[in-house]
Amino acid sequence: MTSLVQVSLAAGVCLALGVASAWAGRPAWMPSTPALSVKGRIVEVSSVEELDAALRSASDGDTIMVADGTYQLSRFLELAGKTDVTVRGASGDPARVVVRGLGWDSGTDQDDALRIQGCADVTVAHLTFAECHAYGVKLEQVPLEGRRLKGISIYACDFRNIGTRAIKGTGGGGGFVDGGSIRYCSFENTKVPPRTWFMEGDYISAVDCMRLKDWVISGNYFKNIRGAGGGGRGAVLVWVESQNVTCEGNVFVNCDRSICYGNPSGSTEGPARPHNTGGVIRNNFIVAGRDTGIEICWADGVKVYHNTVLTPDAESGSGIHYHWQEITGVEIRNNIVRGRIHGDEGGATEAGNITAGIEDAWFRDPAEGDLHLTAAAAPAIGKADRLAECPGDSDGTTRRARNTDAGADQYEPGGRGGES
Repeated sequence: MTSLVQVSLAAGVCLALGVASAWAGRPAWMPSTPALSVKGRIVEVSSVEELDAALRSASDGDTIMVADGTYQLSRFLELAGKTDVTVRGASGDPARVVVRGLGWDSGTDQDDALRIQGCADVTVAHLTFAECHAYGVKLEQVPLEGRRLKGISIYACDFRNIGTRAIKGTGGGGGFVDGGSIRYCSFENTKVPPRTWFMEGDYISAVDCMRLKDWVISGNYFKNIRGAGGGGRGAVLVWVESQNVTCEGNVFVNCDRSICYGNPSGSTEGPARPHNTGGVIRNNFIVAGRDTGIEICWADGVKVYHNTVLTPDAESGSGIHYHWQEITGVEIRNNIVRGRIHGDEGGATEAGNITAGIEDAWFRDPAEGDLHLTAAAAPAIGKADRLAECPGDSDGTTRRARNTDAGADQYEPGGRGGES
């Protein structure tokens, strides 16, 4: 039976996160994860049966505290029609609370870990989702008792070896998924799909969401999100009528595609509207894999500012690519790109980008995705003016109003972003 502990917390209690682990997680050089407060009635669980029951019977305002351990699922967990519910690892360390699916190779499209339907203001934190063939967390826009999916926060979670999508947000049911976030998570695969999987093994991504509105995807780490043929979908793929989505301060290492705003396969739902309207892609570190660093398809007013992108081929590598249908008001400014910035249509403005003479010595540890500038990056230091939509750098340091640096990092000798 689920253990219920009634707690009265007027101001909340902040717990240390301790998200670093020997197994996985974000690198230590990335900005630290802020503490997450605990509030409401506490429901403590320590088994799959207790966790399943707590999710199904949760009252609005509950915090479900999941004890350390491995939770081997035989079917997906489900949270439906709830408001202001938090599901979190009790210790604050996702490596110590592992929710496992049926397995990367299970072959069933029902092998999800957690489905969230028709919920508002839900937080999922400090959990590891591992070894699922389909989805780690699936967000379903299914109206339940008049409730719609909105205000979803996925916070300081790890996703390991998820075969299709670590986080999937569907557009089913119509309407936007308003005001959510994915922050301080890590996404890493140690396996690559075989050619026998769907789309010859290239139908794989980390975050794939539709009809997002006013979301933030920030401070996350993505590694080895790859398909069998090098054509994996974007590690972050935002599409189908999304609006004002911010993707900032993330790190991507060896992903086939890193950030995709839009999908060249077209819109699968509703009338033909741009895949992204507004929104900004800024201050990301990208060590690109086999395909593209940043891909913009069918966009209106997207800003691509102050990113650092290294492709394997300085001459022909696809650093930033804008294409497909109408591109309107896209701005590509103050990026460092080793590779090409290129487009198939007009409608994009390029200014202040550095694309020539970029060397590994400019960066602290490019093999690990640490693209903080060193003193060797003199051609990029002090070469740009601060943009209104990009007041800080990848570490949150306020940029100099004039003579700031190109790329995601503002060089500060002796500081977090500079040489130690």
